Amino acid sequence: MTKGKAYLNGKIVPLEQAVIPVSDRGFLYGDGVFESLRTYHTKPFQLEEHIKRLLRGAKLLRLRALPSAAQLKLAILKTLAANKYKESYIKVIITRGATKGHGLSPKQAVGKPSIIILVEPQKPYPNKIFTLGWKAIISSIVRPDVPASKIKSLNYVNNVLAKAEASRAGADEAIMFDEKGNVAEGTISNIFVVKHGILNTPPKEAPILAGLTRDLVIKLAKQSAFPVVEKVITPKELYTADECFVTFSGAGVVPLTRVWKKKIGSGKPGYVTTSLIKLYNDETKKI
Repeated sequence: MTKGKAYLNGKIVPLEQAVIPVSDRGFLYGDGVFESLRTYHTKPFQLEEHIKRLLRGAKLLRLRALPSAAQLKLAILKTLAANKYKESYIKVIITRGATKGHGLSPKQAVGKPSIIILVEPQKPYPNKIFTLGWKAIISSIVRPDVPASKIKSLNYVNNVLAKAEASRAGADEAIMFDEKGNVAEGTISNIFVVKHGILNTPPKEAPILAGLTRDLVIKLAKQSAFPVVEKVITPKELYTADECFVTFSGAGVVPLTRVWKKKIGSGKPGYVTTSLIKLYNDETKKI
């Protein structure tokens, strides 16, 4: 993190002063939710959608005394203004707050939830990831079919371990399968495979986080007459795809051109993928 300023429970403070008690349940149990987003042209992209998903996740965890969407939006904009970066990465965290003693029961929580907003400079992604694509591995970590897989909970240990596997293998991303051995998602991304011009992506019923970038790309694809099918994707369909790409809020659409040592399609970003990169980039210019 840079030496910037953070939002903590209603106040803008120097980052080093943005501290929570060790009794906070977010720290003790991962009992909370978060959202990550970024700015384009200094404006947060899909801000309202990220706030809605954050609050939806918080309500699924039955967190109480939550701020309104309008309050969160104002807090995010104030934190951006306090830091004055050209482009920003934003992380918004809500935990259940401090606990009065040990034990998993949410009834142990005291007071209001902790609200934290962190901002740091958003560095441009190198152009080569869009022209050459990413390499991925298949992680040994299985994406479980549990409530935490559907929301951005603070318990991200599985993703951390899968990302570590990718790093050890010299790869950019790790693809996790579900408990049935089908493709689920990456550590920070949703995955699409393209076959005969049709985009296929795991359905929301799968143990995936239904990404906002995923939803936007599906919308843009349909508007441009690219067929989209939400379906179970087998490992064979991944390896035999004509094209493959991943989506996440940091970079938008990133080609996936190799899984382990196997080229996907020609081993270069394909027509559908490059078209969607342009469509997504055009969308970011509209805010």
